[in-house]
Amino acid sequence: MKIFKYWTSENAKVRIEREEKEITCYGGSNISIEDAAIKAKEKLEKLKRKINGDRYVFDDYEVEIREEILQVVDDKSIITRNRYGAQVLNAETLMFLDIDKPKSSFGSLFKKSTPEQDKAKIFEMVGKLATSPKYAGLGFRIYETFQGARVIVLGREFNPRGHATVDMMHEFNCDPLYTSICRKQGCFRARLTPKPYRMKMQAYKVRYPRNGDDIQFQKWLLAYERESGNFSVCKFTGQVGSSQYVTDAVRLHDKITGATIHRMLA
Repeated sequence: MKIFKYWTSENAKVRIEREEKEITCYGGSNISIEDAAIKAKEKLEKLKRKINGDRYVFDDYEVEIREEILQVVDDKSIITRNRYGAQVLNAETLMFLDIDKPKSSFGSLFKKSTPEQDKAKIFEMVGKLATSPKYAGLGFRIYETFQGARVIVLGREFNPRGHATVDMMHEFNCDPLYTSICRKQGCFRARLTPKPYRMKMQAYKVRYPRNGDDIQFQKWLLAYERESGNFSVCKFTGQVGSSQYVTDAVRLHDKITGATIHRMLA
């Protein structure tokens, strides 16, 4: 998981298919802005190599999370603000499963179902898998979300880039895009505050790093945080499997998301 305190960028002009184009690379560091500049230059050189035909230069690359750090929960969990303004918990080894759709079968392809029926199928699937002998020893905290379900898996640490982890995420029918992002960024992510459009709020594209004081963003953020108090991101429905110790990161997740408060989901 690569999340940094200092960020800066480097620009360069390159020729792509006989056209001159300007490219920008961001570098991050927890040491200094000068060290971030070195990282940005190193990435820029790698990008030039890729443009010149080195297809494998980024094969083992772990994508940085270029977001503002809001809170360091522990040495493996950090809260950031994403590109549309929501708070996100980034967890290096605490697995979050994001499930938006039930598993499809041949018969289900020809049947229409309501969102409520889809959610019921998701929770039924999660319950069966969580209590199966294959996952004995693990605890599964299950939450309802606006779209489907979120599951926190307790009992051991998981490597988001590991084959066994990816296989488990596929078995639980995790959103494919979410699974891919976890693998590329080397962490699991869980949104803690609502999506603006679900609160009927105007969207705001959050840029980071920001150049100086962004007054427009600060005004939007005040309105967003005020409105967020009326919604929950998820609702805790119960825990199955082996009883497991709930970590500080999980407790903070439940508090910020409003998981135990009966509010509209967003």
